[in-house]
Amino acid sequence: MTSIFSCLDRLKERTKPKMKRVLFPILLILAIAVTPVFSADFVIEYGAIVIDGVKDADIEAKTTVFPLTEGGVPDGGAYVAYVSYDSANIYFACDAEDDVIITSDTVQADFRDSDYIRFYIGTQEDFEGAETMGINHYAFVWTPKPQVREASKTSYGGVGHAELDGDLAEAFVLSASGATAEGWYLEAAIPWTVIGLPIGANLADKVIGIMIISGDTDIDDDPTGATNEREGEARLASDATAAGGYWSSPDHFRTATFSMAGLVSAVFPDAKLTTTWGRLKE
Repeated sequence: MTSIFSCLDRLKERTKPKMKRVLFPILLILAIAVTPVFSADFVIEYGAIVIDGVKDADIEAKTTVFPLTEGGVPDGGAYVAYVSYDSANIYFACDAEDDVIITSDTVQADFRDSDYIRFYIGTQEDFEGAETMGINHYAFVWTPKPQVREASKTSYGGVGHAELDGDLAEAFVLSASGATAEGWYLEAAIPWTVIGLPIGANLADKVIGIMIISGDTDIDDDPTGATNEREGEARLASDATAAGGYWSSPDHFRTATFSMAGLVSAVFPDAKLTTTWGRLKE
């Protein structure tokens, strides 16, 4: 007579293969569900910068910090950039150590005669392999004054954005700056709607391209009376920048995602806050 234990043993042996066949697909589905589809170079932190020309005390806690070291440190000192966002804006700031501050009133497409900081943004995933600026690529350039221009067309041969050409970007981008003991500080708020993301756009799983380039310009002491000269630059760009052309090629953008999901909302700006050049020189 077969014992009940023998029957149980045979039942377990029969069910083992079936359990394995069922278990494997479940594990595979779980593995796919928890495996990230895309890993960006950077994650942008959620937080707003107060646009008043003074560095927020908690700026490092509420932003993603980018020390600009690639390409060397300019002669005048180091540059550190800060980027964050909320539902209305992407925020950008730069803290520059600069022994000689140059900001000219001369009309230049991209302020090549001045100290400057450039913040590039690609709002769609169409920057990889692109050699020139397209409709989804923006290049904002500030001097310490502050002056701001969107230079993707005038300087780099891209398609540009008519509403931002020339000095028109000042009407859309909130900027402020101030002097520091070591040089100058600049901060800005760029509304999402200004760079092509409509109200209601979902930032969850959104991938953008970014690139940051600093330029340190000093007075030329050449006896021939040459114009101001570039002392150096530092940047955050792709590893291939040694090949040249990084300043105009979206292919050199780095990738970034956002720390929190959210929808683009309408912007309700306060009165525009822009410090004067006179305050910066004080």
